[in-house]
Amino acid sequence: MSSRCPTTHSAGSARRSSGASESSPGRRCSRWDASTPFSEEAGGAGVPVATRSFPVDFLWGSATAGHQVEGNNRNSDCWALEHARPSLFAEPSGDAVDQWNRFDDDMALLAAIGLKAYRFGIEWARIEPEEGVFARPALDHYQRCIDACHRRGITPVVTFHHFTVPLWLARAGGMTSDRFPALFARYCDRVTRHLRGLVVVCTINELNVPLVIRHVAQVLLAGEAGAERQRAAEAALGGPMRGNFLFTPPEALLGKGLAAHAAGRDAIKSVMPEVQVGITLALQDEQAEPGAEHIRDARLATMVDPFLDRVAGDDFIGVQTYTRITSRADGTHGPRAGEPVTIMGYEDRPDALAAVCRYVWQRTNTPIIVTESGYAGIDDARRAAFVKEALGALHGAMADGVDVRGYFYWSLLDNFEWLSGYGPKFGLIGVDRATQRRQIKPSALAYGAIARAGGIDTGSTGSARLVAPGIASRAKLT
Repeated sequence: MSSRCPTTHSAGSARRSSGASESSPGRRCSRWDASTPFSEEAGGAGVPVATRSFPVDFLWGSATAGHQVEGNNRNSDCWALEHARPSLFAEPSGDAVDQWNRFDDDMALLAAIGLKAYRFGIEWARIEPEEGVFARPALDHYQRCIDACHRRGITPVVTFHHFTVPLWLARAGGMTSDRFPALFARYCDRVTRHLRGLVVVCTINELNVPLVIRHVAQVLLAGEAGAERQRAAEAALGGPMRGNFLFTPPEALLGKGLAAHAAGRDAIKSVMPEVQVGITLALQDEQAEPGAEHIRDARLATMVDPFLDRVAGDDFIGVQTYTRITSRADGTHGPRAGEPVTIMGYEDRPDALAAVCRYVWQRTNTPIIVTESGYAGIDDARRAAFVKEALGALHGAMADGVDVRGYFYWSLLDNFEWLSGYGPKFGLIGVDRATQRRQIKPSALAYGAIARAGGIDTGSTGSARLVAPGIASRAKLT
């Protein structure tokens, strides 16, 4: 995802997505026609203009994942791993932020902010807690979630697999099982036949992420302490570590993982052909110091390009970008000296998103949705600036012909950040976990102002003062 690959395509050359059914209930996305004109005043990054306007049907949203926000996902493999002793996880997810019981309230907050789309996950472990046994109450719950979105004019973007699987499937090998593609297709078929009002679906979240974070796994499992963690984890799972998605070996990702995406996509399309279906990938802006270009290219050839090449031609590709990665001649990677970093330890580079989108578009000529982009830190003013800078650079790429259909900030709520627990704060909305009380942050109002305006006022600060009167008074909800 390096800026060394500028796009040579025009927006008009993009494959067009079909429109959603007009007969389906609730609000629907329009055709996402990439030829929707920019404002005559708009221009690319670095062009001195008054406003950078986005297409009128651009999806302005925020994202979460089921396990990270719902709470008490007890039939999942990650729940078991969280409660192993010693654990790979900093802490258990527990009640999370209780969105299972507060979804409607959270959608009221999202609408009050000014956003028009919400990406959320449905939990396979809740829907199929035992192999072949599908739980109608869980499916009905997710139907109510979709309905809650449509009632408020919010486009639901639903992820079917976001890292977790039912414990029974993890014990059978998870994504390494020969049965995984067929099991995933059956799950997708059953869900799609039950749920009405689907608009956009992500089959699998960040299929390539085990490759991206494999160094973390190596550290966690190193030495005697690591061996003890692995023994505890495998006892909790009732099977080998590879049954958990985060520890899936590369050959399974490229084989059964991509096969499962294709099978799931086809199952969804066979029931609801109008639904837009894609996959999301973890993609950082891959750069190289002089003499290390071959290392960068090897990373792309291993972690990125094989996945992009197999999903080119889908309705969209979900781009999830947080930073820039610089390869060095000595084989190390990490922030450049003197560069600001987030509390996650990686570079604070909002412009990385545009570079990645240019790379993905140049390689695949497939429409893009930015399904995750966010800032981890307690400096909320920096979060607001991060969003504005990322969108400004993204607008420049779009003005050059890169077909981007939406932007979803990660995350709507401060939530459970997997191995890191509740420490990292990405949310537009803070949560007091003792009371589950929500508090809208100023960065949410700044982003909402951009979404309401449909673009970036380059003369503004992006601050909360831009929000329409009355929104601040609705900023608190228990």
